[in-house]
Amino acid sequence: MKKVAVLLAVLFAAAPVFAGDKGIIKLSLWDNIAVALPNNIHNVTGLSLGIGSKVDTLDGIQWDFIYNDANKVRGIKSAYIYETADVVYGLEGALVSINRQEMKGIHGGLVSINKGEMVGIHGGLVTIDEGDVTGLQYGFVNWNKGHLTGVQLGFVNYVNNIKGLQIGLLNIAKNGYLPAMIFINGRF
Repeated sequence: MKKVAVLLAVLFAAAPVFAGDKGIIKLSLWDNIAVALPNNIHNVTGLSLGIGSKVDTLDGIQWDFIYNDANKVRGIKSAYIYETADVVYGLEGALVSINRQEMKGIHGGLVSINKGEMVGIHGGLVTIDEGDVTGLQYGFVNWNKGHLTGVQLGFVNYVNNIKGLQIGLLNIAKNGYLPAMIFINGRF
């Protein structure tokens, strides 16, 4: 046990050398009421934990109990209730999950909203895409206001412009072979 304690103490003491100007560990109470090692709560390379938090850049994991917000993320980002980000390369999710600009990876939640370009998998009970999607959109209700290149899988599917397939009970595609179909629709 003493060896582990000594090792952790050495790692914490050496952390500023390895992190440069970024925090390695950030613990947040709410928003920017936080402590970080080293003292940078806005740019984290490592782990950000808390009740609710914001970061500018994150390379690692951000997990919060109620909510979190980030500008640019490379890694995993999650909260129980609400999470939002501008640009994510990786994985993000919460009960309500909103991506504001660009998502490459897996985005999900009970209600999952993507306002920008999405490449990867977008899923949830209700998924809403306002930008272009390349990949898979799945949920009970899928609503895509942009262009979908890939597959929409759900009970009710809607898309403005598709190059791919819709599979579900009701499929609506403005440019589909037929504007509305049951079970399957699409365009190639």
